[in-house]
Amino acid sequence: MLSVRNILRFSNTTARVTVLLQNKESLTVSNLPHFRCNTRNMSNFKITEVDGDLFSAPDTHSLAHCVAADFGMGAGIAVKFKQIFGKVDELLSQGAQTGSVAVLKDNQRFIYYLVTKDQSWDKPTYNSLRSSLEAMREHMKSNNVQKLAIPRIGCGIDGLEWNKVTSELSAVFCNENLEIVVYNFVPK
Repeated sequence: MLSVRNILRFSNTTARVTVLLQNKESLTVSNLPHFRCNTRNMSNFKITEVDGDLFSAPDTHSLAHCVAADFGMGAGIAVKFKQIFGKVDELLSQGAQTGSVAVLKDNQRFIYYLVTKDQSWDKPTYNSLRSSLEAMREHMKSNNVQKLAIPRIGCGIDGLEWNKVTSELSAVFCNENLEIVVYNFVPK
């Protein structure tokens, strides 16, 4: 069963972020300049965190995760992506470099591979993550993708901080008509 952890929702009339907490209380932070969002377009952007398995996300949601440009995918959630979707040769043939995105089509949805570092043993930066997110955003806009499911990207083995990653997601996508569902895996 999925449980909602929090929701980031952007108001259409003000530069305001409201976080709805698990206990149904809310916290509002107003006028956040680092989001640089067009407040006329923000009403359709939402980030929700749930407990559950990312691979149980509905087929209506595209998926994304972080990888290295070598597409080694030998640890963490990348192993599962490699097992389920394969096509490593197709990913490599796209020539995606750090700061870009490689894409596979899975029926009616896309599987995004955010290339945030050169080699599997490297660590990503927030700049490389942002560049990859921006590249994914452009692909999503071109293909009318409005629902995305992700893990806490960059925060497992890669070691990025979730609160900073959330800020990057918000800064990149706040003007988009997009629902992002973050799946937090909880072992049974």
